[in-house]
Amino acid sequence: MWEALWGLVGEGLVYLDTAGQGSGTDNWQWRLSSDGRRIANGGSWEPRDPEGYLDRVRRQIPDLDELVELYLTEALQSFNGRCFLATSVMLGVAAERAFLVMAACYAASSVPGSRAMAKELARPRGNYFALWTEFRNRIEPVRQDLPNGLADSLTLDAVADLIRLTRNEVGHPTGRQIDEDTARVHLTIAPTYLRKMRALTAHFAEKPAEAEA
Repeated sequence: MWEALWGLVGEGLVYLDTAGQGSGTDNWQWRLSSDGRRIANGGSWEPRDPEGYLDRVRRQIPDLDELVELYLTEALQSFNGRCFLATSVMLGVAAERAFLVMAACYAASSVPGSRAMAKELARPRGNYFALWTEFRNRIEPVRQDLPNGLADSLTLDAVADLIRLTRNEVGHPTGRQIDEDTARVHLTIAPTYLRKMRALTAHFAEKPAEAEA
């Protein structure tokens, strides 16, 4: 029990209130911190509860890519270790991996633009935001044909910002810093992005390219 309590203290979720009535240790009480109260009350994508966060992701994306989950777990561990720059960098790697899985599936599909995308994927490049821009250009003519608004402009713009900030600006030695609020925003956006990428992947997988004779 003591190990669990001090573990919660280390995570910043509870604290020992020594200012209660009386001066004896019998009057000390364990209380929830502000982060602890937020988690206890629930809410959207609380990174201070990494297991709850990951469980929710797994429920929404049952076939989540193993590497995406690995990088997402690292991002959550970094956040709870107050390494906010590392949080966003690892989140960018997760976003990049999810995008590449989807892009490969698109390139192997019969959806218009897939052959051009296959050529783009075959090119050696170090800037994945540029590859994302190419994907948007290829998918724009058929965007209205995708189900359930999977490629709506608002979502694509949010994804573009996530990749640009976490990989191009933060993931390179530019000196840019990330504070807790920004890292939290990235972790809040990420599940929606991952869910959309997985749905797009499944959609393209249902439309395989015909084998060449």
